[in-house]
Amino acid sequence: MTDFINKFTKRYQSNLAKIKAKDRKAWEIVTALALTLPEITRIRKIIDNGGQIHGWQTWEVGTWHDDENGPLTVNGRTGFYTYEKVAIDKPNLLTDAGRDFIHNQAYTNNSAGTRGSGFVAVTTDAGAPSAGDTTLASEITTGGLARADADTKTHTTGTNVTTIEHTYTASATHTAVVKSGLFNAASVGTLTHENTFTTVTLQSNDTLKVTWTLTLG
Repeated sequence: MTDFINKFTKRYQSNLAKIKAKDRKAWEIVTALALTLPEITRIRKIIDNGGQIHGWQTWEVGTWHDDENGPLTVNGRTGFYTYEKVAIDKPNLLTDAGRDFIHNQAYTNNSAGTRGSGFVAVTTDAGAPSAGDTTLASEITTGGLARADADTKTHTTGTNVTTIEHTYTASATHTAVVKSGLFNAASVGTLTHENTFTTVTLQSNDTLKVTWTLTLG
């Protein structure tokens, strides 16, 4: 299956017409499924990961510009935002504790009301994520970037994907923000996923949108 996806992706990128002419069956399958190139790429990632619990993370920075004629007023200042994605679909790391938590939530938990991993945290710690991590070192707790219950958590019935998204608005200067984690509590809790991204520096009123796309299976 991996060879098929690799073969098809390369042909897709070079010339879809050639795929249709030379590999009609593959073309019919993918056309019938209405797959786009990004979706094909994600299928490859799922196959490469052996069908594990995994996901991707996207970061978008909104830079605030003061402008008396701007359309927005934030924290008493008038202006506008420009946006830049600093990471797109970067694979995240599932921690050992996170794997245990998901198994317990899905199969062995007998208690009602246990929170899912919907709390987003960020840090300036640039250390490489490790499956053994249980905390987010140097987690930011002030200046508008404190751990937060995500703005949106969505799962469509019948699919195996959940999206967790949160937008921070900085109220202070933050230098070299570089990593994010997902927790199941507003403080302490279980760190289930983490990942680094391109370092960003935020000024007051700048925004940072963190999007986690998580796939089970």
